[in-house]
Amino acid sequence: MNNPEVSVVLTSYNKPSYLEKAIHSVIQQTYDNIHLIIAEDNSPNTKVMDVIRDVVDNYRGDKRITFFNSFIKEQDRLNTARYATQINTAVRLYSRSKYICYLADDDFYYPEMIEKMVFSAEKNKHDVVFCAQHILDADGNIDGWGLDGRGVRWFSSPLERGADKLDHNQVMTTRRVFDLVDGWDDHPHAWSGADAYFFDRIEKNGFLFHPIDYDKPLQGKVYREKSVQWNCTNGFMPTMGEDRNV
Repeated sequence: MNNPEVSVVLTSYNKPSYLEKAIHSVIQQTYDNIHLIIAEDNSPNTKVMDVIRDVVDNYRGDKRITFFNSFIKEQDRLNTARYATQINTAVRLYSRSKYICYLADDDFYYPEMIEKMVFSAEKNKHDVVFCAQHILDADGNIDGWGLDGRGVRWFSSPLERGADKLDHNQVMTTRRVFDLVDGWDDHPHAWSGADAYFFDRIEKNGFLFHPIDYDKPLQGKVYREKSVQWNCTNGFMPTMGEDRNV
């Protein structure tokens, strides 16, 4: 199999308690041709930068890691859907990879996720693939099933529509698809569901969302109960002063 590069865009805003685990879940993947782009959105919490500095120090000289800060002013923050803006900037300015994955700073990947995603995409010549998603409860346990914000989300057949079924952390696309659909919609109306708008663009251009080939369940990604992603999934709209990156 070919060994194409994968860019992982990790959007970071104000969550130092989870950021390090998110970063390490990318760095410690079984797939080695990875470019991690940490897109920091000028967090007011200085502990975020402490975490990033520690990681950078620990991996000094590791060319797989790129970091940038938006330096967005607080009064301008709600002018766009910030995580979508950060993703577009990361891909257009810093990525030259064939494939792109996305990760929020309070989620994490299982170690084999990217390897399985790339294998499935290359083997089947798919431009859009997705993995299973586990949702953790407040105690760190995978709990429940279905679309109520808990449990395991998984679809065994290709999907014509990814919006309302998948979140951006469990999807990998080619750069070709990203460019073809003109990236992410980052207008303010997209705050609570920029990934759904992105998936709509993909759908309208005739691409299916393909589940990856699995031989065991724990090869996907995880987000925690009450994370920003969890809140958006359950209809919560962040407001000024709260964590808004997903």
